[in-house]
Amino acid sequence: MANLQIPIPDTLQEEIRAMIRNAAAQAIEEAVKRETTGREWMEQKTACEWLGISFGTLQVWRKKGLKVAVVQGKTLLSKAEINRFLEEHQF
Repeated sequence: MANLQIPIPDTLQEEIRAMIRNAAAQAIEEAVKRETTGREWMEQKTACEWLGISFGTLQVWRKKGLKVAVVQGKTLLSKAEINRFLEEHQF
């Protein structure tokens, strides 16, 4: 099998490298997000992302009875508690 070599300008090579780096960084970020949201307990920011709500909405829900755990200064929410709260407040 013959090898085909195509000369690529340095600027284009750098653009390709940047695109690959960005794609890899995005893939890693998404994998971390999936891993984090796969856990039962998550921090408030992750819970907001998982639910697709704002931090303000989460605070309103907490005032309405959404229970959280505070461990070493971190506020954590469980998926089970979030589901309980949503079921209790559905109509």
